[in-house]
Amino acid sequence: MPPFPGEVPLPATFGDWHDLAAVNLGRAEKKDSGARRLAAGLGMLLLTIVGLNMATAPLLVLVGGGSAGEEADTAALVVGTALMLGTLTWWFWYRRDWVRARRLRHAWSRALRRPDVLALPERGTSSEWGTDPENQSVYRTRDRAELVNTFGFRSHGGVDGFLDFLRACFYPVILAVGVLLIVIALDQDDLAGTAVLLPAAVPVFLTGLFATARAWWRFGDGMALVALENDDVRRWTGWRVLRGQDEPRAGIGASWRRHGLRMLPVAFAGVLVLAVRARSGITTTEVVVGVGIVAVPAVLIYGSFLVRDLAARSGGPGLAVQVLPDDVPPPGPTSVPPGKTRIELHDGGRVRVGGLEATARALISGEPRALASRRHWLVLDDGSQVPFTCTAVGELRRQAAEAALRVL
Repeated sequence: MPPFPGEVPLPATFGDWHDLAAVNLGRAEKKDSGARRLAAGLGMLLLTIVGLNMATAPLLVLVGGGSAGEEADTAALVVGTALMLGTLTWWFWYRRDWVRARRLRHAWSRALRRPDVLALPERGTSSEWGTDPENQSVYRTRDRAELVNTFGFRSHGGVDGFLDFLRACFYPVILAVGVLLIVIALDQDDLAGTAVLLPAAVPVFLTGLFATARAWWRFGDGMALVALENDDVRRWTGWRVLRGQDEPRAGIGASWRRHGLRMLPVAFAGVLVLAVRARSGITTTEVVVGVGIVAVPAVLIYGSFLVRDLAARSGGPGLAVQVLPDDVPPPGPTSVPPGKTRIELHDGGRVRVGGLEATARALISGEPRALASRRHWLVLDDGSQVPFTCTAVGELRRQAAEAALRVL
């Protein structure tokens, strides 16, 4: 596997670093999400089920669950146990580097989002595979006639992102099958019937559970990277608007799209419970429970937004914000240390944030997020930008407009 970006010295040009990052990201993606892993996981699941099934019947006889006079098949017990333990030992050895691969994939996917990297000079030539490195950074195209939108850094020789999307959709189905099999196994009239189904149900359930968690992490991490790129587009479009190079972006799209995305996991949970209970008939109580599984997470999600909004407004003058470290070279001479602080906006563009008193020209807001706090940039008169997050978005933009700042 490749090293982490921080372990690699910077080359002479931005293009050289882009090529190195693209290749290393491709290697990390193959290790983290290649088709070979899918085949290995399927083999592990099948062999574990076979081993459990071989060992369960004689084990049941040994604990007194067999019929009168039945003798346990000791050979089947030994072979089944050895097959299961051997398969699991091989599996944990095979996946020993998966955590490192996941961290490498995350790190290299954001390897271009560093101030020291973005400050490197242009190489002037495309990559061997025909990609223009300069077009992979919104920041480095901010002075062009048209701003690019990369929709996430692309690897070279890696895996297709659509494969991660399919996994995020398919693995929950395996999880649902596992849950259904466990419910059916526990609903059997005798121990023998349960012993037949449970050795298959438990491995399917556990495999689906952990595979779903990994798949959703990959998909969510990719979506977070796209959100950062969209924030870059809004940030540097706003910067271009202030310089007279561009027009303001259109307003934010319909909020129901973001709300619908948030509700996908909880809706899946509710449908899963109703589908499992439908086998024996759905009662009014069970419908209420199923709806509650959807409603309670929704209330918690939206309630958390309300609580954070109220917390940002209380606690002193102005609004509570989190100043962020910038991921581009300093655009001006003024900076604010990262950390929690409060921002106060006054008439004439006067602003106080993190102990700094200055005059601001504009407030640029990033893309709305499904769960995370929205990012903003305060543009000062000297050209400096202060990146921060604030949960009271509506109040922040209203106060900025009242303080005669341009709100973008």
